[in-house]
Amino acid sequence: MTGMMLAPVAANAQLVKYGDLEEMFGEPVTTSATGKPQKVSEAPANMEIITSDDIRRSGADNIPDVLQYLTGVNFRRSGFNNAELSIRGYDQPWNPRLLVLINGQPVYEDFFGDVVWPAIPVQLEEIRQIEVVKGPNAALFGFNAASGVINIVTFDPLSDSVNSLTARYGTQSSRSGSVVATLNSKDESGLRLSAGGMSANEFPQRNIPHNTVTSYYKPEAETFNFDGRAHLSDTVILSANGNTGYMNRNLPPDIQYETDKTWSLRTQLTADTDYGLTNVDVYGTKWRFNFPVLQQANSVTQDVRLSDAFNLGKTHTIRLSAEYKYNEASGQFFNGSTDFYHIYSGGLMWDWAISPTLSFTNAVRQDFLALGMKGSLLAATGLHPNDYNNRTIDATNFNSGLVYQVTTNDTARLLLSRGYQLPSLNILGMQIPQTNGGVFSGDPHIHATEVTNYEVDFDHSISKLDAALRAAIFHQTNRNLFGFLIAVPNSNSNNLVSSNIGSSDETGLELSLKSSREKGLRWSLGYSYATIADNIGTSGVKILAEPFSVFKNGTPHHTINGGLGYGWEKVTMDLRGGWRSSSQDWQFSSTDFLYHSMRTKAYSTVDLHVGYAVMDFVTLGLTVDQLTQSYTYERRSGDPLERRVFGSVTFQY
Repeated sequence: MTGMMLAPVAANAQLVKYGDLEEMFGEPVTTSATGKPQKVSEAPANMEIITSDDIRRSGADNIPDVLQYLTGVNFRRSGFNNAELSIRGYDQPWNPRLLVLINGQPVYEDFFGDVVWPAIPVQLEEIRQIEVVKGPNAALFGFNAASGVINIVTFDPLSDSVNSLTARYGTQSSRSGSVVATLNSKDESGLRLSAGGMSANEFPQRNIPHNTVTSYYKPEAETFNFDGRAHLSDTVILSANGNTGYMNRNLPPDIQYETDKTWSLRTQLTADTDYGLTNVDVYGTKWRFNFPVLQQANSVTQDVRLSDAFNLGKTHTIRLSAEYKYNEASGQFFNGSTDFYHIYSGGLMWDWAISPTLSFTNAVRQDFLALGMKGSLLAATGLHPNDYNNRTIDATNFNSGLVYQVTTNDTARLLLSRGYQLPSLNILGMQIPQTNGGVFSGDPHIHATEVTNYEVDFDHSISKLDAALRAAIFHQTNRNLFGFLIAVPNSNSNNLVSSNIGSSDETGLELSLKSSREKGLRWSLGYSYATIADNIGTSGVKILAEPFSVFKNGTPHHTINGGLGYGWEKVTMDLRGGWRSSSQDWQFSSTDFLYHSMRTKAYSTVDLHVGYAVMDFVTLGLTVDQLTQSYTYERRSGDPLERRVFGSVTFQY
């Protein structure tokens, strides 16, 4: 037997005893990149770990707010339940380039390929750490990780007892709460239950100038999750997880609101065998969407993943993987038809410890997509069912990383990676008839977007300051970008059709300096620079939905983030803030149904959180978002964000 010496693969990161590993390494560790325990500086990827203590001291009440001040992460919000996150730019509505995982399971919805953050069925109190990985990493982490990965790792119900009750109340009539309860028995079996919800009265202050409509849907969210795990034997673990979520959110850029409902069920079987650490992972997800303007759609996803990780001698780790994924979507978005695809994937990772200070990791993943549809097509699309039922897409993803520990305090990484953004079903098959005789249409002939990243990283530990310096220089190329054009493929100028529109390149620099102290004074400072050059070849055909198609100047060239905090006895006080240079934005007009260019001016934000431990099991908190200003525009499309103030009380039992 391998004796569980190999950590589980990324899909099973939760089965690792992170507490034991953190005690061994003296800092948070990851297993998601290669399947073995590693410090962040040792991983063959640019990764940052946000700990449960970081989450608590941020005072945030949602995951996007926890991540908004990370170097290399682009963040903008236009409402309580409407935040957009991207990694290294290319931010756009319904960002389809970011892979978000909970313990290795994708939680984006496949219909758009985006992340509905309020519907993610996990409470902040049950999160052990959040791993943020920058750059294309599909070969290491899975399907569609074109720009980066956010892997949320929760506490293990087998070995971690998390029991908490949190209530929050604040301005804008905001109310939210969560409860987490764990039952376990001596590492043999465990069950964790969690639930949470929120509601608010968005944009109540009428003395603030409004760009869009003056009445909004009430933002709400409700989620429930169970996570169970049991030892069937000394070497076999069975896991089961299920959840449901519901949310409403306003989308001011499009002058509408969205309602989502989701259900998911997952089972895993992990066995330590003579042939390695073997895992079978099966999950299914259903989504139901309702857009008053763009109508209604349903989506179903089924996924089966197999993997095996094993050692060859003392210096080689091999991980083999295979995956089958099925996704279908139906509803008014597709004029009553059902569009679907099958994806067949195979992967290989090889991690070679050349010496105690030098390692070389290579991974490759091949995706094969077979498209299909059932139903009829509108004549205005100019398409035939055979255009769908005979269409296939191949994508070869790879990651290579050379990690060299120059000294005990210095580590250098040389990274090369390529990931593909496979088109979602709305890009491939949407068909929405318009009153002017045209149609909003997908294109089954569209090509996957190819993202290639070249990068050099350097980490330096400053022992005298208990701090770490991180630096990264990267160049990224994007080929076969998706966009929306008028009059393609036929000559009807009323048509809006998805299409490959050209290419785009990005060059960037990231610098961060962060203290590692858990007590006393803690601080951080980060700077990022990014410049994007588009080469959009439309051949004289007009781009209509430019927020989805034009990226130059859409990402701030300069971003500065920082934090300062102090903890003593029962009190903690933390300031977080950032400054972003100006960028291009868009506003949808209900008059001509076009997006019009706007400019978001440079802006800064400062958030404050104060925590007070009344006793060992009761903590009070006060959070102020936008401490220095009553309102600000993070997006010029939509209304400004108002200052938020809310108090919280947390009981741990």
